[in-house]
Parts: sequence; C-alpha cells; structure tokens
Amino acid sequence: MAEWLRMYGPSIVAWFLLLLAPHGRRRQSEPSRRMVALVLTGLAISTTVNTPVVYGLIGELTGIPNVARLLGHAGMLGVAWAGHAFFHLMDEPGRNARAGIVRYACYLVAALVAMAVLFVAAPTPVDDVRFAARYGAAPWVLEYWLVYALAIVPAFVGVTREGLRCARVAATATLRAGLHLVVAGAAVAMAYQAHKTIYFAARRLEFSYPPVPLNLDALLPPLSLLLLVIGTTMPGWGPRLKVPEALEFAGRYLAYRRLRPLWLALYRAVPEIALVPPAAALSELSPVDLRLRLYRRVIEIRDARLALLPYFDPEVAAAARKLAARRGITGRDAEVLAEAAMLAAATHDKERGRSPRLAGDAPTVPGGGDLESDTEFLDGVARAYRAHRRKLTRLCAASHSVGV
Repeated sequence: MAEWLRMYGPSIVAWFLLLLAPHGRRRQSEPSRRMVALVLTGLAISTTVNTPVVYGLIGELTGIPNVARLLGHAGMLGVAWAGHAFFHLMDEPGRNARAGIVRYACYLVAALVAMAVLFVAAPTPVDDVRFAARYGAAPWVLEYWLVYALAIVPAFVGVTREGLRCARVAATATLRAGLHLVVAGAAVAMAYQAHKTIYFAARRLEFSYPPVPLNLDALLPPLSLLLLVIGTTMPGWGPRLKVPEALEFAGRYLAYRRLRPLWLALYRAVPEIALVPPAAALSELSPVDLRLRLYRRVIEIRDARLALLPYFDPEVAAAARKLAARRGITGRDAEVLAEAAMLAAATHDKERGRSPRLAGDAPTVPGGGDLESDTEFLDGVARAYRAHRRKLTRLCAASHSVGV
C-alpha cells in the first residue's frame, strides 16, 4: 500500500488540485494565474507519465522504450519555465519580463533537444519504470541527466530566492504559507537533482554512493511534488478550509512560546508586572485561552519596560545599532536589536542593585500601533534577546566599564 501511494499519490493529488484551481475564466486569464495553471498541469503530467501503468502504456503505444521518462522530464521543464515566468511577471510586468521569459524558454528548448538526442543515443532497450536502477551505468545516461539538471536547477534557485522575498511582503497568511511551501518544494527538488547526479556518476565511475543506504528516490520526488502542488494551490482553497484561521492560531501560539524567555527575564527583575506567578513550562503548552494569555504577556512586557525606564542606557542602544550596522542589519531589525540590548542592560542593572540613572528625555517606545503589530515587534525582540544574550551582556558590561 505504501509503495502504491508513493507511485500514484502525487499524481492523484496534482490532478485533484488542478481541477479545483480555476475560479472563473476571467481570473484565470491573468498571466500570473495562467502560469500557476501551467505549473499544476506540468506537475500533473510529469507525475502521471511516471506511474507504472501509464509508463508501460506509453511504451507500448509508441514502441519507444522509456520514452515516458523523457516526457515526464519535458513536463518538469515546463514547470520550471512557468515558475520562472510567474516571478518575472510579478517583479517586472511588461516588455522586460517577456524578454527574460523568452530567453529562458529558448534555453529550455535547446536543453530538451539535447536531452532527446542523448535519450536516443543511450542504449535502453527494455521499458522499465525503474529506469535509474536498470540503466544508471549505461552510456549517455549521466550526460542526459546533467543536461536536465543544468536546465531545471536555475529555475528552482530563482523560485527559492524570489519565493522567500515575496513571502516577506505577502498580503495574506495563506499566500505567505503557500510561498514557503513552494520554496521548500524547490529546495527538495534541488536536493533530488544533486542526489541523482551523484548517483548516476557513481554508477558510471564505479564508486560507492550513498555511503549509508538511503532510499532517497522513494522520498524526495513525492515530497517535492506534494510541497509544490499544495503550495501553489493553497491561496485558492486555503480560505475555504479555514487555513488562515489555523495559521493565525499557530502564529499566536508560537509567539506566546517565544515571548516566554524575555518575559521571565523581565519578571525576575520586576516581579510585580505579573498578574499570576510564572507557571511550569509544561503547563504553558496548553492552547486554552491563548488570545487572552498572549495579550496579557504583551501587556506585562510593556509594563516591565515602563518600570525599567530609569535604567535604560542610550549608550547601550547606540552600541547595539553599531553592532547591527557591522552585521548588515538595518531598519526595523536594527531597532529590534537595540530594544533587546536596552532591556538586557536594564534588567542586568536592576537585578544587581545599581542605582537608576538621572532622569532625562525618555526614549521613544518602538513597536506597533496595535496588539498584532506590537506582538510581532516584541516577538522579534524576544528572538534577538535569546539569540544574542551573551553579546548583549558584553555590551552592558562595556557600557559600564569604558563607555561605548
């Protein structure tokens, strides 16, 4: 059963989601949506022709052994082109996008012609869906795969880079999650390309690979295809299945958990901020009343900041911004690091009984204008505090000893 699901599952999922994808011809006529439809179509075709039944049927009908393998790879080249075109259309619509899309299309056509020539040259007379196991050491098979990899990997690299960039500015949580799944699928696909390249080289050159027995062929292709298909279609079906609500809940839960170390550090310095004392870490795993608990945690962190204001040292913030600049951190991320540094310094001074500083101009309070944006900001502060705690402690010590 597991083997059947591995062979046929991705194809069934791809066709099912492809049939669900269109939401009206007007919307489907948009160029970017057409590219999404082409991605799904290419994935569906590629997975289908590589199922044992269809693979054998194509060989019988055409009389060309293993031609289904070439057709499946041609479908994946179509997926690569559509993914490349999608992000080009998103980035620079118009003539510039068309020029880049056409150039890559010509590159893929040339690669497909070269693959066809190498396919004909390779001695593979027996139609076998387990092509790599039977013909991995055959002449021209390694060369065929190298051409295929050189054609498809640049698209996956571009999808990974652009997908991450677009996910950072995505308008909805569903789109952001879908883009992250697409990026993960592209990364798995590149890992598979590297694995198969080494595998074919090992068969041809007679060296051992992999060093540890791993059936990566059974894992990587279906995983990559499922991630790509689900990620590509999630913006369409996600809202109907309440995916945004689930993602919002997961985001609140993770933020609540990530805020705990910062909140505990502030509680130790200013215990009166807490409505109730800290509970055991295990009890905080419960999702009950999560919205209220997260709201209270954010408010208590802000109350602690207000109580620690007399201990804030502008020199620590300046040193943190210099550190951020040296690391190429700018904008909001630099302010997050500066806030984490000032909180670390203030709690450090308060716990060690140092005297408050002379009253001066109160530093501005960074963060968001509402609970959601403020939670996002404090989440970043908590992560910076946890990741750079030792560095921030050294900044505190330096500010007291020599000034920064």
